Amino acid sequence: MKKQTFAKGALALAVCSIIAKGLGGVYRISLTSVLGAEGIGYYQLVFPFFSLVLALLASGVPVTVSRLVSGELSADNTGGVRTLLQRSLAYALAAGLLGGVMTIALSRLLAGIQSTDGVYICYVAIAPAIVFVTLAGVYKGWFLGNGNMTTVGVSQVAEVTVKLAFGLFAATYFSRYGIMQSVAGALLAVSLGEFVGFLYVFVRYLFASKDFRRVMPTPVDRRFFKSLLPVTLSGLVFPVVAFIDSVSIVNLLEYGGDVRAVTHYGLLTGPVNSLINMPIVFAMSVAVAIVPALAGLLANYEVVSIKRRTATSVKVCFIIAFPFFAGCAFLAPKIVSLLYPALSSSDKSLTATLMAISAIDILLLSLLEVFNAVLTGLGRSKPVLVNVATAGSIKILLQVLFAPRFGIVACAFATIVFYSVAMFANAYVYNNLVGKNTILAKSIAKVLFAGVIMCVTVFACSFISDPLIAVIAGALAGGAVYIAAIIFLRTLDSDELRLLPFCKKLAARVDRGIHGKEKNTI
Repeated sequence: MKKQTFAKGALALAVCSIIAKGLGGVYRISLTSVLGAEGIGYYQLVFPFFSLVLALLASGVPVTVSRLVSGELSADNTGGVRTLLQRSLAYALAAGLLGGVMTIALSRLLAGIQSTDGVYICYVAIAPAIVFVTLAGVYKGWFLGNGNMTTVGVSQVAEVTVKLAFGLFAATYFSRYGIMQSVAGALLAVSLGEFVGFLYVFVRYLFASKDFRRVMPTPVDRRFFKSLLPVTLSGLVFPVVAFIDSVSIVNLLEYGGDVRAVTHYGLLTGPVNSLINMPIVFAMSVAVAIVPALAGLLANYEVVSIKRRTATSVKVCFIIAFPFFAGCAFLAPKIVSLLYPALSSSDKSLTATLMAISAIDILLLSLLEVFNAVLTGLGRSKPVLVNVATAGSIKILLQVLFAPRFGIVACAFATIVFYSVAMFANAYVYNNLVGKNTILAKSIAKVLFAGVIMCVTVFACSFISDPLIAVIAGALAGGAVYIAAIIFLRTLDSDELRLLPFCKKLAARVDRGIHGKEKNTI
């Protein structure tokens, strides 16, 4: 199997993930029109527990398998990879079945805790997805460990395409039977999409591993469960916090007198978070790609390469995230009017407010994802767990104190505090681990300067009355100014430019010295 470079692999995964997120965004927008604000609230109530089960049983599998496979391949121990894969598949099958059965068994109890008894059928509809996600994670980890990220990215596109096509049909068809049945139909599409994603990576594995499967398994010192545990724990906090939110925010809002608590919870976790999380996919793609890369470099003690790769990842993700922050912060009312015309005037106004507040999360969470991946790839999962857990506890406390009085807006601000504390704490650990990086600090300053110029341009476009024209003008004018500033300030060297779409020619020009500056080194 042909191995990709880190830059090409990260870019391929990012492009596929962006396509998947784009299709997912279309799905969420269309689904909001079908289900309405209340229906999307019920839809969102199910996902925190689903995500919690996946985080507990499945989320650490791809990262763990990729790290172990990469390490064994670096040691030229292909037989050890066979052994690791067998152990991983045995775990995945048992864990997936356990998670699916547990979700069905607890469905009525969870619905009662959330004060929405009818939502139990939604838990039943999404339960099969747990089995397919867990099994697919093993094969995704194998491809990542072998340096093939395109397959993982294509599987994401396949999953969301099926979900989009079948989900809208099912939600519309079952709407004749009631709002809860319509929501359950949409969630059944999630299970079908995950099955297609698993089927794709499994078939690709069969074709790509013909020679590999002829190798006899050999004993390995690496223990799968020992490696899985810290990765699982470090990734468990986000779903735990989201699950606590799903059972507490509605109750806190109702305690404060909010008669539309489910609707307001749905607006924050549905339309707002769907748009906020869309650009973060690039950071997550870089994060997924960098873990096995760092594991290989660490095995060969290539400290300089580790520093450069982590610095590049942080900088590139920050550059990518900034334009989306500007758009959501200054064009929120226009974006909401354009994408969610079916919402009432009051819901549009609240959604726009929540989006403008939450825009800063794009920057914070993008950087947090990269720092989490870097520390995980370097075997520092424990600090990640401690930092994120501490920040999550602060978020929950703030919501308990302020949500009953200030409503759903307080929850948006609490999330900002959550990401800020976790990101800066992880950045501190990273800085102590690899040392100060003056080149990175200067580059971030240049990005901030370029970003301020772009924000002024986008803010000026927000005064255009027509939402479509305002969004297009903001994207074109703001984007042009931002790119020009990034190039003029020479923020990126040629290697970093190659991580970005459509920048290969520009990178070649930098290499030839047209910009009059040698490549940055660390």
